Amino acid sequence: MSKEKMEEVATYLSQHFQEDLALSELAQQFHYSPFHLSRTFKKYLGCTIKQYIEALRIGRGIREIMEEQQSVTATSLEAGYDSLGSFSNTFKRHTGVSPKKYQRESRLAYDFLTKQVAKQGVLLHQDANLSSQNELTVEVIYPPDYQPRLTCVGLFKARLPKEVPVVGAVLAGQRSFTFKNVPDGPYYLLACELLEDLRLTKNYVLEHNYRQASDEALFFEGNSRLSQQLLMRRPLPSDPPITVNLPVLARRSLVQQAQLRIRKFLP
Repeated sequence: MSKEKMEEVATYLSQHFQEDLALSELAQQFHYSPFHLSRTFKKYLGCTIKQYIEALRIGRGIREIMEEQQSVTATSLEAGYDSLGSFSNTFKRHTGVSPKKYQRESRLAYDFLTKQVAKQGVLLHQDANLSSQNELTVEVIYPPDYQPRLTCVGLFKARLPKEVPVVGAVLAGQRSFTFKNVPDGPYYLLACELLEDLRLTKNYVLEHNYRQASDEALFFEGNSRLSQQLLMRRPLPSDPPITVNLPVLARRSLVQQAQLRIRKFLP
């Protein structure tokens, strides 16, 4: 029952994240002590209550910037931040870019992704200098009657999908992929569909796209050979927003790969 109860807490947070929520009041409402609520929430949701609220506020910021075309100042207030600097720093930590650059880079990335669909294949994001014996084979499974355009798959250091993944890939026309040279350590696996809706703004506010994530961290050490199947589903009310800018990350990865290919032919 604890997992279901924590999902209730997460759903409540998603409806009230703009308010000044005190942990003591939240704990009393759900009949927990503050300590027990904090510990149980992190156990089942993979992040702290504070981190979850932060992700919800940045998700709101992304929506206001992309859909409402609001100024950064107005967006920071809508997202529940008193300080523009605090909002901008947190926004950049989640998305990889500042709020001012988000719109511009996102439009360029969107144009790139729509072309990537026709090319098919895999676009890999990985540190080219990393070498290990660890591998992970991932298969994403959609409903039989559904045809995805693009699927992003990645390993993250935390269950909250923020910051760039340790390794990642954009799959176009493919449902499985093997990551090689995975660094040692525990990572959470996340998959999310892109371009279900071809409107620009709908690819940065990922509220309805198919997704799935591992409940537990996957451990890699020395010579790990792991495999995972992800049954893609629609978002649940308790799911945190995906704040990392996946389209921009994909475009940057392509640029980096092109630069590496060029260097191989230079003296």
